[in-house]
Amino acid sequence: MKIIEHQANGINYYTLVNNHHMSVTIMDWGATITAIRTHDKDGNYENVVLGFDHGEDYLSNRAFFGASVVRVAGIIKNARWRQYDLTQNFGQHHLNGGNQPQIAFEPWFLEHQLHTKTQVGLVMQYITLDGENGYPGTMTITAEFILDDHGKLTISYTGKSDQETLFNPTSHNYFNLSGNAQRTINDEFLKINADEYAALNKHGLPTGKLPWVTDSPFDFREQVAIGPQIAALKGGLRHGFVLNQTPYPQVELLDRISGRKLSIQTNAPAVIVSSATNYRDDRYHLNGGQAMRSQLGLSIMPQKLPDAIHHKEFGSIIIPANVPVTYQTAYRFSNIYDV
Repeated sequence: MKIIEHQANGINYYTLVNNHHMSVTIMDWGATITAIRTHDKDGNYENVVLGFDHGEDYLSNRAFFGASVVRVAGIIKNARWRQYDLTQNFGQHHLNGGNQPQIAFEPWFLEHQLHTKTQVGLVMQYITLDGENGYPGTMTITAEFILDDHGKLTISYTGKSDQETLFNPTSHNYFNLSGNAQRTINDEFLKINADEYAALNKHGLPTGKLPWVTDSPFDFREQVAIGPQIAALKGGLRHGFVLNQTPYPQVELLDRISGRKLSIQTNAPAVIVSSATNYRDDRYHLNGGQAMRSQLGLSIMPQKLPDAIHHKEFGSIIIPANVPVTYQTAYRFSNIYDV
């Protein structure tokens, strides 16, 4: 187990490496995961998340690939909570915590490193002041990344504020288990242990309704190929799913060609899944010079459902003053062809 550090263009990178050569690279700007390298059935280690080829591209493009999104991930309709006017950075709405500043593209402080025989990790910290992006309370946010020797990456976000405020963090990774984004996600298989999903209106905003997934393209309760499901959805997947809280993984993603499998277990009550359908940008240089194209990655974001403050059924994202609140998600990487 080791941690490799390097710096380039004012950005600090930390690569966590376990005893089986799996690695996770995190940069301090945005507490962002830039690469997760796991092996395929032939023993080739390749990156299974979308990431820019150059660190500075994260800052100039602001595309959220791998970023820690705080204070609140997703949208808040009309950018208002109680008497507080939040930053409008998505039309009249508030998106991903606002942009004054956008914490996903600000430098985080490395608080300490963890290094044992079976685990390596980092704890990063960001302090956002009272009134920033319209939120009440000065909040200390920590992001903890721990890689163990069994292929499990655990990400924890803890927020503590000196005033009652909002907190709904997530890690904004786009997964592609083919390795180095060799193929789109269409032939990968997805399973989500969820009976309900969050319906959206024509503007992409949550309606507050939670229909059952039965007999719909949102039914991923059994492992199913992603491509045909997406084809049945106008605009693709960009929806929240209400997770069944179980002792076994609530989300699984599988690429049968490479053999790579991702299993996710979280204490968050929901997961937002986006197929990046129609998301194209030739300016982006990803995973070895590729341009971003439709369905190149699948974003899986554990959190509470977006716009929860306007929909009681979604659960509360209000946290009390001086009480730390933690969201924790374990990502377990394996290969089905290993013996």
